[in-house]
Amino acid sequence: MSGIVIAVVVILVLILLGMSVPWCFLWGSLAYVLVTGASTGSFVSTAFYSLDSTSTLAIPLFMAAGVLLEKSGIARTLIDLAEKLMRRFKGGMGATIPVVACFFGALSGSGTATVTTLSSMMAPRLREMGWDKRYLAAFIAACGPLGYMIPPNMNAIIYANVSSASVSGLFLATVIPGILWAVLYLVINRVTYRHWHDPAKAGRLDPATDTIVPMTEAEREALHKSQRWSKVLKSAIPAFLMPVIIMGGIYSGTFTATEAGGIGCLYAVIVGVLVYRTLNGKSIFGAFVGTGSSLGSFLIMFPMTLIFSRILVTNGVPDMITQLITGVSDNRLVILLILDVVLIIAGCFLDAGVLLLVLTPLLLPTATAIGLTQIQLGVIMFVAVGVGTITPPMAMNIFITGKACNVSVREMMSPLWPFLVFGALPILILVTYVPEVSLWLPRLVMGTVS
Repeated sequence: MSGIVIAVVVILVLILLGMSVPWCFLWGSLAYVLVTGASTGSFVSTAFYSLDSTSTLAIPLFMAAGVLLEKSGIARTLIDLAEKLMRRFKGGMGATIPVVACFFGALSGSGTATVTTLSSMMAPRLREMGWDKRYLAAFIAACGPLGYMIPPNMNAIIYANVSSASVSGLFLATVIPGILWAVLYLVINRVTYRHWHDPAKAGRLDPATDTIVPMTEAEREALHKSQRWSKVLKSAIPAFLMPVIIMGGIYSGTFTATEAGGIGCLYAVIVGVLVYRTLNGKSIFGAFVGTGSSLGSFLIMFPMTLIFSRILVTNGVPDMITQLITGVSDNRLVILLILDVVLIIAGCFLDAGVLLLVLTPLLLPTATAIGLTQIQLGVIMFVAVGVGTITPPMAMNIFITGKACNVSVREMMSPLWPFLVFGALPILILVTYVPEVSLWLPRLVMGTVS
């Protein structure tokens, strides 16, 4: 057991020193071997079989589809539609942020991609309408988890790879929590927006100085002028057809989740080239190159973390964790609270993909012991890790939006806390203690779930 402790310490120290996370786990695994004298013979086979999976192929396909959709102009179309839908809603232009996050999440399945896209495309647009950039940065960061709550989502695919849960069931299980999460954000925005929106400060954003330059009356009218409903809807139809085709194909049995990723790529290319006419050979090639670059880091992370997970599992660590948690209390409600706290803290420091790969095998025995289905555990993990990504001090979404909007983390705290306390945490409590919130839809569509 001392070898496991030393390995964990090595990993944590290297992470704090800033080393790349996959290499931290590899060095932790090697430290275990050096201390215990164990063999490295299983390292290669574990690394190979972690990637030798048909379902894993869905991850790069969905990543490529998300990049192609962003370049195709679909993201801009969704923003236009959200603005049209929410224009008469009080605080409506701010309320477009969670709406677009849900729309974009249904297309890309990535929280990071959602935050990055909203920061670059929506924040400047709303600042010109008089919104405070501190509020925009905080709100966009808070909406990041919606990107992987609305299916299809890559976290579900990763979780399914290290558990026996159904990808289709996980996709369905996140729908209702994701929608409720967005609704809570809309309510919070409605209550708080007056503190952060001043139409008198509307103007034209000067990128060079990051300041708002006053507009002429003609420019102000042009900014608030909306397109006709017919034109907006016509432009948005191709965007909405993609999740319909993907999810419809999966649940009708026409194709698998992996094949759905390929269909998504093909559909994004067709829409970008023939409908929006924004894609050409160069931009399509660039999209795949960008996907390959992002995928490279993921393909290193996957085997390195699973090597360490295998070491933990073979040494009986999952059973030890179960005994430790149940030793603290045999009350199911208390155990669930402990799981939530651990996952939130972990989500503050590590990427969601890493956490799902490492913690899922460790927590499954505990979940089984207290009667959690694998699908409900997955949803709890998705939401808890999402809460961690917006919980200071080490919150990835906050860093991304702060840099994109030129706002410090300290400046974002005041507008962020209502979304965290009254939006994200209540959803986590709901999915933790009310199983039917996440299990009702999978049971309705698929029958029994495990």
